[in-house]
Amino acid sequence: MILQENIEIFGKKIRVNNDNFSPIAELWGDVMVDKPAGDIFAVYSNYASDYKGDYDLLVGTKDWDEEKSVLIKAGDYLVFSVDNASHKGVEETWQKIWARDSELKRAYKTDFEWYHTSGEIDIYISI
Repeated sequence: MILQENIEIFGKKIRVNNDNFSPIAELWGDVMVDKPAGDIFAVYSNYASDYKGDYDLLVGTKDWDEEKSVLIKAGDYLVFSVDNASHKGVEETWQKIWARDSELKRAYKTDFEWYHTSGEIDIYISI
């Protein structure tokens, strides 16, 4: 799958890693208090190494009035559709991605979760 255009996302950002999910949950809580409109993006960037290292996480929208932003660059991405029938669908999809990390040949540039207003959720992995 190729993302056809650059997308700038505005929102709230933290530096985090996958050893402790508490800061991620807190970030989501802070974002949802503001009730952003439209599709929501969780953008992973500035990786120190791979999914085991530190990275930046920004949660926001295309047109939210927040000063922090990240650019999702057009390019080649693998897209994974999340089974949102389960409340753990996103987590389960990431577990599958991490289990296949070496065979996916991930670029670790910018990855993102796209929460569509329709309820669909997709995870885009840069390759």
